[in-house]
Amino acid sequence: MFVVIPYLTSDPITYGIYSVCISFSIFLAYADLGFMGAGQKYAAEYFARGNKKEEIKVIGFTNFVLLVFLSLFSIVFFILSQKPELLVKGINTVNQHYIASSLLLILAIFTPTTLLQRLLQMIFGIRMEDFIIQRTNIIASIFKIISVLWFFREQNYDIVGYFLFTQIVNFIAALITLFIARKRYNYDFKFLSHSICFNRTIFDRTKGLAFTSLFMTFSWILYYELDSVAIGKFLGANQVAIYSIGLTVLSFFRSVLGIFFSPFNIRFNHFVGSGNDELLRSFYLQVITILAPVVIFPIIAIAIFAKPIVLAWVGINYLDSVEVIQFLVFCNVFAFVTYPTSSLLIAKERQKTLYFVSVLLPFIFWSGIALTISALGINSFAIFKLVAFVSSAFVFYKLMIDYLNLNILESLQNIFSPMLFPVLFLIFISFLVRDYLPEEKSKINLLSVAAVMSVILVVSFVIQYFVSESWRLQVSKTLGLFKSK
Repeated sequence: MFVVIPYLTSDPITYGIYSVCISFSIFLAYADLGFMGAGQKYAAEYFARGNKKEEIKVIGFTNFVLLVFLSLFSIVFFILSQKPELLVKGINTVNQHYIASSLLLILAIFTPTTLLQRLLQMIFGIRMEDFIIQRTNIIASIFKIISVLWFFREQNYDIVGYFLFTQIVNFIAALITLFIARKRYNYDFKFLSHSICFNRTIFDRTKGLAFTSLFMTFSWILYYELDSVAIGKFLGANQVAIYSIGLTVLSFFRSVLGIFFSPFNIRFNHFVGSGNDELLRSFYLQVITILAPVVIFPIIAIAIFAKPIVLAWVGINYLDSVEVIQFLVFCNVFAFVTYPTSSLLIAKERQKTLYFVSVLLPFIFWSGIALTISALGINSFAIFKLVAFVSSAFVFYKLMIDYLNLNILESLQNIFSPMLFPVLFLIFISFLVRDYLPEEKSKINLLSVAAVMSVILVVSFVIQYFVSESWRLQVSKTLGLFKSK
């Protein structure tokens, strides 16, 4: 993110077009298309019981559903590649039309790569070994970062070539990970390939939760994925570029948090599959209390240092992105509650509650935008994305304290009280040093800002270690596990 974006943002209009395409790509990589979430839940339960054959059948069926969806998306992207102005306002030159058309065509061609990626996420995820996928992705990302020096060298801005190269690398990385799965688990891909078809029995078993998940996905698209498209259509590619800087930071947090919380999601399904509710409750509370500082501290730091980050990272032309970043980054401030609680609701098949939250998010988001876009412009998207998220977080928080049999005061004491002093230190020191940081675009300045933030965050976590006994015990236990390996 920090290496590639400064090169891409040198042409705001083109970067805006690119951002719209990337938002679709990110959606396909992470969205739950109904049966995927339900399938992973039941596949994890079968794995916990040692029933590998049923696990493969569930994975095959859910990926058949995904294949149908991806085929439709690929057709839509191909149609849009012929007339990209239907998607993005402000395409005025032949070169911009070529870039937009080419990016959408590449997206259409490589959409099936998502099938491999999601298949591997299920296979490794239910075994709680997602780290293997991440290792392959890290190596692939290194190649993509290095390629920037070629595609965006002096007097050369080949964003189409760069996007094509990244898609090829993603496909190769997926094939390599597929080979690893075959060797590591002796996985029966022949049986899996035969299972990628419609299965009435599995459909009946998963449809209740699957249709809830599909509704959640539709809601999530309205809330999370259409803002760049709407801005591009009504405000233009330049405003998409401004907004996309904040969206890039938000997507970064989404990716990290998704990776971070996914093993706990699978563990919840294991507990439900084995019928051990007491261990589930204990584990759920432990996840929330231990991960709260891990989520909150970096978000506060990013919000306070947003201005020097933007100026050192992408330059003065994106100064309007500062407020966007500050609003969007706080969308994840309650992620330590929303992520595990959402996973708990899915594991326990609390469908009505999931429907309610799914309706709440896009309703607040788009209602607020409709009322304020003429006055606030792109800031209305950032503000009401935050308002919608906080509203849903309150719902999840109430569900959390009910499940744990806590009152509000007890929950505040268990979760937030140990963080009080570290957070006050973090806020005070960050505001104290912020105005002394460099504010000109350069790699050295960006590294300087990142170094200062890192030092403050490390000190904040050290303080947390000493003031919170439960946090200290868990960190010591985790470090002990690393040492034992």
